[in-house]
Amino acid sequence: MNDLYIYLLKSSAALALFYGIYHLFLQDEKFYRAIRLYLASSLLMAFILPLIKMKYEVAASASNSNIVILLNSINLKAEASNATSLLDDISLTQIFIGFYAFVCFILIIKSIIRMSQTQKIIRNNPRDEYEGQELVKVDKDTPNFSFLGKIVINNEDYNTESFRNIIAHEKVHVEQKHWIDLLLVELTTILLWFNPFAWLFERAIKQTHELLADEGVIAQGCNIGQYQASILNQIMGVEVMGLANNFNYSITKKRMIMMTKTNSSKSRMLRLLFIIPAIAIALTLNLKCTSENEAPVKEEVIEIIKADQATVKSEVENEEQIFVVCEDMPQFPGGEKALMTWISQNVKYPEIAQKNSIEGRVYISFVVNKDGGVDRVKVIRGTEPSLDAEALRVVSSMPTWIPGKQRGKTVSVAYTIPINFALK
Repeated sequence: MNDLYIYLLKSSAALALFYGIYHLFLQDEKFYRAIRLYLASSLLMAFILPLIKMKYEVAASASNSNIVILLNSINLKAEASNATSLLDDISLTQIFIGFYAFVCFILIIKSIIRMSQTQKIIRNNPRDEYEGQELVKVDKDTPNFSFLGKIVINNEDYNTESFRNIIAHEKVHVEQKHWIDLLLVELTTILLWFNPFAWLFERAIKQTHELLADEGVIAQGCNIGQYQASILNQIMGVEVMGLANNFNYSITKKRMIMMTKTNSSKSRMLRLLFIIPAIAIALTLNLKCTSENEAPVKEEVIEIIKADQATVKSEVENEEQIFVVCEDMPQFPGGEKALMTWISQNVKYPEIAQKNSIEGRVYISFVVNKDGGVDRVKVIRGTEPSLDAEALRVVSSMPTWIPGKQRGKTVSVAYTIPINFALK
């Protein structure tokens, strides 16, 4: 669940970064096709980049905090007379995930309903054909729009002077397959509904579609003034649904201005290269690094460290090199499962903690020295004195380990073990 939470935050941050570039450098330019590609690819990268795992590895010095290897948490359970309630078992993370999934479900249902309503309009109205393009003729209460390759046109506009311009406009939407972008941004707003930049992306993509359609109509030789009059005649219409392109969407002063604006120079297309540092910044969100006084890392993070045991990290403590990861890691006799079994068998749940229904997780750090002995044992994150003392006692009494080796020589290696005291 925490992984999903972090992933959504990283995706949201990447989306905000990409939109910032569009807003600052691209929204007033006239290379609409490139801008469309930028917007669509930004949505995809916002979901893909957080999945790329990256590690930034540094050798720790005396001024750095210990980098620890965290074994699987060991659960110690004891019977208690007072059972915990259901609410005690529900964490804030679970509440967040539940609420997030509920809103996503509502948005999915809403999208399905809108799509069904639009399909019903297309299915239940008469068809016609104009210059090889299939048309669906609807009553006056439905605005003109295109959806999945079909153009829906109002009967009142069918034989007007604006008819040719409307069809030319919607035909650009159909030929350039703008519905693909709309489907992508629809999925984005469903998954990242809490992020305002997802909704700003929706507006930016739809506006770019309209500018592309305007450009296509004007390129066919249409008089700009006449075409603008056609747009104004449609200004009182209502949008059908999010996944459809309709002729009168977002009628703004900017759209009129962009029709008469001089084309952007080719050199200004270099602004698209701002996406490169944006990707680099987004990737830095995935870097794993350590800092002074860093709290013990979580179990899922450690799985990455344990997977690359050939990497050497060390620190100097009293002129002795303490490794965190070495070529041949120290081994508890019998392996990790044997270690967990040994601790489970030797830990005694303190009576005072049982009596007062005290639970918690204690993090114990220690060093497996060159001869396999365990020393420098200490509590680095405790919960309650009796639990801390018991965890400290058990780890201090561990048997001799098989020492770790680096380049064939035995070395001292630092570890941290979480021991979870839980009443059941």
